[in-house]
Amino acid sequence: MNIDERIAHHTRMAKAYGNAYLRQGVQDGEEYVDESGQDAWRFADDAIYTSPYFTGDEVILMREALADTGRAATMEAKAYSLTFPDWKPADFKYWPAANGLVMKTRWQGTATDGTTMGFYSYSFIETNDLGEITRWETHVNDEYGPFLDVAIGRSGPFHGNAEYLDALTACLERAGVTV
Repeated sequence: MNIDERIAHHTRMAKAYGNAYLRQGVQDGEEYVDESGQDAWRFADDAIYTSPYFTGDEVILMREALADTGRAATMEAKAYSLTFPDWKPADFKYWPAANGLVMKTRWQGTATDGTTMGFYSYSFIETNDLGEITRWETHVNDEYGPFLDVAIGRSGPFHGNAEYLDALTACLERAGVTV
């Protein structure tokens, strides 16, 4: 891909991500597909994921992850929606570049008792010449811990490949929800 094609691809990636969450389709297993119905997110064989909040100081090789990205996103959205049925982006911004994109999302939801809570997440994504993700890094602001305490009954930071997924699984199991 040339630079213009890569920037257009990164724009499609961002829009596919944002739109899937805005529609609240991720909790039903919706993938990040572009306007033509194609999967906009493809991972390179050596793709990594890292996050100070979700993996601690570990870097996860995506092909060795315990759950595929789509399943993990569905688990997360289902778990959060148990307490915050309208949980989704309240604001979504993205900046595509030749080598990837940056996304800033204000997530928010209102609990059944009327309490509104939210947090910001920031994703930094790098891609290779084929437009495949090689690195995905996520950061969250300090509102996330209190949100998680209410949403799933536990907050992080989490460590490694399994701790956050285990917390989501426990939340879903308590509610009798399967993914």
